[in-house]
Amino acid sequence: MPYSSEVYAAAKRILEERRSGAQRLAELKKADVYAKIPEIKNIDSEFSQRMASLSVLVLREGKDLKSVLAEMDAQNDEAKRRKAALLSSCGLSPDYLEPKYNCPNCSDTGRKNGMLCDCYKEICRKEAQKELAASSGSAACSFDNFDLSYYVDNGAEDGTNPRRKMQNYYNFCINYAYGFSLSSPSIVMMGKTGLGKTHLSLSIAKAAVEKGFGVIYSPAQKLISELEREYFSDSGKSSALKKITNCDLLIIDDLGAEFPSQFSASAIGNLINERLYENRPTIISTNLSVKELTERYSERTASRILGEYKRLLFVGEDIRFRKNP
Repeated sequence: MPYSSEVYAAAKRILEERRSGAQRLAELKKADVYAKIPEIKNIDSEFSQRMASLSVLVLREGKDLKSVLAEMDAQNDEAKRRKAALLSSCGLSPDYLEPKYNCPNCSDTGRKNGMLCDCYKEICRKEAQKELAASSGSAACSFDNFDLSYYVDNGAEDGTNPRRKMQNYYNFCINYAYGFSLSSPSIVMMGKTGLGKTHLSLSIAKAAVEKGFGVIYSPAQKLISELEREYFSDSGKSSALKKITNCDLLIIDDLGAEFPSQFSASAIGNLINERLYENRPTIISTNLSVKELTERYSERTASRILGEYKRLLFVGEDIRFRKNP
């Protein structure tokens, strides 16, 4: 799940806050109990002293480690029983003074037995969902609210039925989203503005993020601006390019709306080639025709998109006009 570095940083910060919060609360409870039941403080002090004397007994006095540990275990067990009895006398549970972590499996460290804990993965998914909503500017798009009734249910001049065709594309996108894997094909959604390309691509993105995949959604103009800023900076870093190239699913929305330049044509061509070479799925939505794609990005780039991507040719009338006639 190669999420962005921002997602991982946010997840780490959340876990650290949870863990430190649980420990702070435990310390406050301990101070309160010590004040009310001084004997418990004495028991804890004795435990610390026993542990501190372990190395002295073994290294300096030459006592057998196994026998020393056995004796200490017996003393500690007795101390625990006394402590539990004292807590119980005040109506408190034996583990009252222990930190209560949000995740009992990993104690809010994010790892269990050297593996990523499920709580860490869940935090990453939620942070990735927030990142997707922020980058797209829309948290509303989903398969559930994609309304096919805005497509006319009759034959067009070219003999197609817009609603029937879009129903097929809708079904394809649902199957693609919920069966998404790193071996899924790339998709190019083509057609006039306002036909639902962005809506369906975002719906796919949300489903893929929910499955635990790292998704980057970006309008073409924003993507090019980010790459251009990094390319011409003095830092020498390539974090943006690496993030865009290596994510599980890249969605480039409204390709062709960016300012045309030699840099943008080259950047898009290189990005498409790199992700195809690495077998990483990409979804592109564009209002450009085949001819315009070729003129804007070169015949070679257009050929890669049209020849190796699954093509969805959206039809119908601008949905925004039909919603607000």
